[in-house]
Amino acid sequence: MAVLAFVAPVLVGLIVLVWIYRTFSVYSPRSRGPILSAETIPEAGPQGLVSIIVPAKDEETNIEAALETLRAQDYPEIEIIVVDDRSTDGTADVVRRVAERDGRVRLVQVAELPAGWFGKPHAMHVGAREARGRWLLFVDADCRQAPHSVRAGVHFLADAGGDMLSLWPVLEMHGFWENAVQPVAGSVLVAWFRPERVNNPRRRVAFANGQYILVRREVYEAVGGHAAVRSEIVEDIAMARLVKNAGHRLLNAVGTDLFTTRMYDSLRAMYRGWTRIYYGGFKGVGRLLAVLALTFLFTLLPFMVLAAAAAAVAAGVRQAWVPATLGLSAVAIVLMLATMRRLYLLSRANPWYLAFYPVAVALVLAFEAGAIVRALGLRGVTWRGTTYKGGQVAPPGGA
Repeated sequence: MAVLAFVAPVLVGLIVLVWIYRTFSVYSPRSRGPILSAETIPEAGPQGLVSIIVPAKDEETNIEAALETLRAQDYPEIEIIVVDDRSTDGTADVVRRVAERDGRVRLVQVAELPAGWFGKPHAMHVGAREARGRWLLFVDADCRQAPHSVRAGVHFLADAGGDMLSLWPVLEMHGFWENAVQPVAGSVLVAWFRPERVNNPRRRVAFANGQYILVRREVYEAVGGHAAVRSEIVEDIAMARLVKNAGHRLLNAVGTDLFTTRMYDSLRAMYRGWTRIYYGGFKGVGRLLAVLALTFLFTLLPFMVLAAAAAAVAAGVRQAWVPATLGLSAVAIVLMLATMRRLYLLSRANPWYLAFYPVAVALVLAFEAGAIVRALGLRGVTWRGTTYKGGQVAPPGGA
């Protein structure tokens, strides 16, 4: 009991200090990183052709809307290359119809996946080979771009003297699970890959969001392009590490009105998607175990301690450490919810869903546990119809 009387308030006190720091970080413009919007686009002269590369696998329902937003860009020099990656639906037919109306749109088709390659890196590699631009912009088929999206990215990167830019998006969320869980799942990435650290060339931390990656062509080729990350399940973060480790300037920014995306439309899709992201983004069982342990410690444990301390007070326990622990737990939770409220608002989620925060945290812990299982090689990762296991493409039925 004496050990518990010392450990409990000290542990919760440390958690409070961490949440004080995190609360300050999310409300501080410097810690939050740069924000790009229609009002913050730097003035810059002509920057040359931008090649927009869109990998698409079975995107018949998405691709036309995505292309319409790309065709509407106010940046004067663009070409749009859609790489149809072994689609079994009508993706290619939709792109052909759009290309007939707009000569800036081209279709490139991939018939098979070469040995040693994962699907998305190969599709982007094929698109980059076809590109003629000075700048390469990789975007996903399920994203919708604002008319100033390309101009904002190019002018920001040119003005900052950067080599690669990735934008954090505004998420489109519908229904209970998306609004409750998506911001919490994303907050794990925010905690580990904070933009001000990513943008600091003296720090090793690197991150990129594959929904929007803009890179100078000469830098892309200098690091080996997507061939250098051909077997990465989360190729965007791998590419960011490659660029930064080579001494090039990597930048992240928040794109408040530049593009939107609906990542996952069901709880099952969230599990599959976030398991893949955590598995590929944190690289290795040891780091994933640390992520899971720290997620539990700093998000779920304060609620559990609060409940236990409140039960002890109700049962008549009179030791001084019990109310102290109760009060510190309450402070930690208030700071936690204040921090998350800010993140919910930045992601355009309804902050009232914070009422279900412990439930969302429990699900995120399940996503992280699923990533650990995959890192151990006990299960594969299935994405866009292809299963990957042990760093290789698994044969059909081998997942």
